[in-house]
Amino acid sequence: MMDKLSRSPQQERSRLTTKRFVEAALKLLEKQTYAELSLVDLAKTAKRSVGTFYQRFGSKDEFLKILLTDFLEASIEEGVEKWRGRTPKDILLLFLSDTYEHVRRNRNLWHAALERSAAQPDFWSNFTDLRMQRLTLAVEAMEESRGKKLSPAEYRRLTVAIQVFNSVVNNQVINSPGPLSLDDDKFLPTMTKIALDVAGFGK
Repeated sequence: MMDKLSRSPQQERSRLTTKRFVEAALKLLEKQTYAELSLVDLAKTAKRSVGTFYQRFGSKDEFLKILLTDFLEASIEEGVEKWRGRTPKDILLLFLSDTYEHVRRNRNLWHAALERSAAQPDFWSNFTDLRMQRLTLAVEAMEESRGKKLSPAEYRRLTVAIQVFNSVVNNQVINSPGPLSLDDDKFLPTMTKIALDVAGFGK
């Protein structure tokens, strides 16, 4: 990664501008949806101008991609450190609990992403590498822990377990059909137990 000393002044200003807008957006999204997010309020919170926003990002749609990239990168960085020296079962539990906590804390951002993907089916293709990187690193940590690679059948059960977990989380973000909401104390333990059973780690 390019460090601060190797960046040109223009690159450093661009990085800081992006950082300010991302941090401001995440703060505002704690209390409002992405559709409600005003560029005037965003620029004011970021201590930048609306013109700077358009110059840097082009549109609110493109800015959403920046926010999601930052969101996914953060989930990767936080996960890798936690997985070292853990059992495969514990790694999966941490993988799922981190997913849950990230989405719960940023549900308005995630809601915007799900809405966009419903309207634009290829939307997630913008983030395929990041999403696969997190899964790949988790699998590598599991294989290192147990001293051998996952078989194709084991890998299949693992990915289906994650898909089941993610699908229920996403469904709750979209319309909260219940019976367990994201904020219910029983949501995470209930869903992780189901995922562990699907993955074959339940025993």
